[in-house]
Amino acid sequence: MQDPIKCITDYELTYFSILDEFFVRLTGKTATVFSTIDKFADTIRSSAHEIGLRGESAFIWLEEQLRELYGRDAGTAFRLAKQLGGMKLVLGGGSRFLGSQLSSVSTSILYSDTVFIPDPVMPWLETERTEEKFRHVSLIQNVHALLHIKPLINANLQHPAVLVFPSMEKSLEERDEYTKNGISHLIGQVFSNFLDEKLETLEDVFDYAKLNSEKFLSVVDENHLFVAPGGPVDEPLANALQRYQVEMESWRSKEWLDVFASIPAHLRIFNGICERLVPQYHLLENAEELGCHPLMCLDQHAHYYKIVAAANNARLAKDGLLDPKTKALIEALSSQRLDWLGNISVETLKRLREDNENISFRKRLQDAVGRLHESLLTDIDKVAAEVCHEIAVAIAEHEKQQRDIQAKYKHVHGQTAVMAVAAAGVTLFPALAPFLVNVAPFALLTKYGYDKVSESEEKQVLTKSLVGVLATAKSARA
Repeated sequence: MQDPIKCITDYELTYFSILDEFFVRLTGKTATVFSTIDKFADTIRSSAHEIGLRGESAFIWLEEQLRELYGRDAGTAFRLAKQLGGMKLVLGGGSRFLGSQLSSVSTSILYSDTVFIPDPVMPWLETERTEEKFRHVSLIQNVHALLHIKPLINANLQHPAVLVFPSMEKSLEERDEYTKNGISHLIGQVFSNFLDEKLETLEDVFDYAKLNSEKFLSVVDENHLFVAPGGPVDEPLANALQRYQVEMESWRSKEWLDVFASIPAHLRIFNGICERLVPQYHLLENAEELGCHPLMCLDQHAHYYKIVAAANNARLAKDGLLDPKTKALIEALSSQRLDWLGNISVETLKRLREDNENISFRKRLQDAVGRLHESLLTDIDKVAAEVCHEIAVAIAEHEKQQRDIQAKYKHVHGQTAVMAVAAAGVTLFPALAPFLVNVAPFALLTKYGYDKVSESEEKQVLTKSLVGVLATAKSARA
């Protein structure tokens, strides 16, 4: 019988080694040396000429290596991923893995057992993506961000903290009838719910929007069904459409933009909404198949998840994806009040996971959320406040332990000082002085040094604990 964890670990080690070698072949540097996450755009522009010279052979090599890996092991990796237990989250709402996703995953590792990440590189190899203006740059950016979690993969943990699994979403969207029908019916359900009309498929909604454009736009605007990339969820429809247009002009191909310009505004908006709902379908499918709770890193993704949930309550409840306490905790930890949690280094996360500190931290946070009345769980601000309070209490306990250690050794050092004075007095006796004048000071100095080392070690243990790491991270944020 196959050991799921060993097989998954082997798959991930191979996958990340391919990405790592590709990045070095392409840029001449490892991902972390090449650029920080926030400086990627500037660095890629300044390195464009060199990357252009290396690019063709590097991309050919990457595609050959990944296609071989996917063809040989992707199906088995996904099947075995279903067998993992514990508190599991699956990232979703979009198909890219950039800075926001990296930060969200880093935070989630503190309390979950495994964070599942749909492979963000596979979509760029599955189909031609002719609508994308900067297809290769987007692929590189996803690889760059993903490689920042490579230390967690190399750590060979007893239970994988992160699992990048092959989801094959683009292939399914184009070729799988079950997926195409599922997406079509999901879109029909969402609009049927908000338009109060019997609409079962994407085609039904499309026809309705053409015949009833004014009502369609009014309902979309009233319920904020159209959120442009990078825009607030409550942005007026006209402003959101303008933002969407600007974004598309930056990232989509001329051919795509020509078609986009030829259709009326209500159908442009319908297209934008469908682009948001399709990743939600994949998120629900992945969560159901893998037995995970959905994890979204952006407010826009969470907004669309709520829209889908409003039309799919029965399914989500059946699949256990609406557990209110877990859902509230996940959303609270993704709030801006706690965004400093995403600044903890991957090396520190690796060490914390090696010590399984996520388990006790999760229990503490679950207990805190559990103290809230169920009616308050939908108020994320209140849940986040409770989580912040619990973390503050934990940090206060940590600081008290640090003070207790300091007080204990202050007493010990005081005793050593008294002994030193006494020893100095003994040396006044001429008969004993030759024997004690060198031995006593050396022994006392040795004891003082030993005590200081012991004090430092006890403090280090506390500082390296999960709560100690939180205290350091929060202090650095302040």
